[in-house]
Amino acid sequence: MIEYFDNFENGTCVKSDLCIVGAGAAGISIAREFLGTHYEISVLESGGFDGDTETQKLYQSELVGLPHTGIQIGRARVFGGTTTLWGGQALRFSDFDLQKREWVSFSGWPLSRADLDPCYERADRILQLGARIPYEKLCAAFGVEPPAFDPSKLCMQCSQWSPRPNFGTAFRRELKRANNISALLHANVTGIVTNEAATEVSSIEFTTLGGKKGVAKARFYVICCGGIETARLLLASNRIDRRGVGNQNDLVGRYFQEHVHVRCGNLLATNRKYLQNLFESFFQGRLKHAPLITLSERVQREKRLLSILGTVGFEPAPDSCITAMKTLFRAAIGKSYPGTADLKRLIGNVLADPGELASLTYRLYAKKRAGTPNRGPIYFGAQCEMAPNPESRVMLSDSRDSLGMRRVKLDWRLGEMERRTISEFAITLAHEFERLKLGSFDLRQVASLDDPIRWTEMAHDSAHHMGTARMHEAPQLGVVDANCRVHGLANLYVGSSAVFPTGSCSNPTLTILALCMRIADRLKQLF
Repeated sequence: MIEYFDNFENGTCVKSDLCIVGAGAAGISIAREFLGTHYEISVLESGGFDGDTETQKLYQSELVGLPHTGIQIGRARVFGGTTTLWGGQALRFSDFDLQKREWVSFSGWPLSRADLDPCYERADRILQLGARIPYEKLCAAFGVEPPAFDPSKLCMQCSQWSPRPNFGTAFRRELKRANNISALLHANVTGIVTNEAATEVSSIEFTTLGGKKGVAKARFYVICCGGIETARLLLASNRIDRRGVGNQNDLVGRYFQEHVHVRCGNLLATNRKYLQNLFESFFQGRLKHAPLITLSERVQREKRLLSILGTVGFEPAPDSCITAMKTLFRAAIGKSYPGTADLKRLIGNVLADPGELASLTYRLYAKKRAGTPNRGPIYFGAQCEMAPNPESRVMLSDSRDSLGMRRVKLDWRLGEMERRTISEFAITLAHEFERLKLGSFDLRQVASLDDPIRWTEMAHDSAHHMGTARMHEAPQLGVVDANCRVHGLANLYVGSSAVFPTGSCSNPTLTILALCMRIADRLKQLF
């Protein structure tokens, strides 16, 4: 069942076998693993079914490092969490991503791909993904000759996009009908309470914005609040240990990582249509397969670089019918409303080139390929892993939110390895494009990466918050162990990208779900 805590009595104690904090992808997925069992599961969610301005304000934070937009607009306190914002892109981490790389300090997971693969299969089913199809096979099926990149330098692969990425709508009815799962909305968790020895969690405290308080007691607890809020909650829960929960070695909040996005420059295509055939998404059934260019493991080793991927993007010209249609569509669904003059101009742009709209519609529905405009800029964008840095961190601010909790203070830092990886990747790609006569890059923007100030202005975050409760078998080097259990606490787990020791260059949600399957399996063994 799903209920609003506003309707409960003040001081209510919620008892269960397992208490999950957060009803995003992680929390909902763990809860679903216990559907129909004889175990009682409680889920505490700060938001409701729809976004709420006052609840969202609880995320307001202080920035003391690089600018970071995702800390505000990349998080959602709502049933479904950030899956309500997410497009659904899924790609597994490689075994190489999980290995110790001697040139990347603090790298290496206590897990291998072989450990994660069975859980990845289950995560695929949650997201309704299909079989992994190599890029070359997709090209063959669609009658496209793939680019002959030097495989020692560049590789092609495809991510998949979930057809139902919003967990708030995909699983709402299922959880409403569940007899053994109780999800409480507007239940803002404010503290984790441990026993006097700080060896076990005894309860979790929560409250509504109106001041109604509650407490949750369970045999086991899982924190599923994302890479920033997980660290905030652990640090703020300092009633017994002034350092916070799980922070006996001053690791909580450190090693904050992101996927660094940089627009590397524009491409002058030799044959635009051929590039579109190579790099536009493929559709098979309900699944979208998006082509990605990755830097080979060999180059990463030889040049001591990080994991990175890139995409070729096709932007419409400002006066194109595609741009006009998108603007009109947003207006139709209430996201914006153009003035009368703009409305006439947009309709005029649509009517001026109906052939392009018909061509793109035919390509999408008949050819099963993404439709991108026939004119406009072509650009290359990169998504780069970060090297773990203990000084890039989440801390607590002196200011407090409306619940009395100290706000987040984020010090996001980038280093030389990220800059060098993006620069080398862009130059390698430019050389390969020119060698294959696919086109030429304007490398002036890439040259800006050599400027240590300019390059951080080019970089921006991806709202992929990772690393703040890192996984390591040794308590001196990690907050959680390989089972995602917090070191020193017998019954507290973290289901979040906060536990990632390194972040690969792949979107994190699929790996979060795989780790949550491991947590659920571990809890079933312990019950």
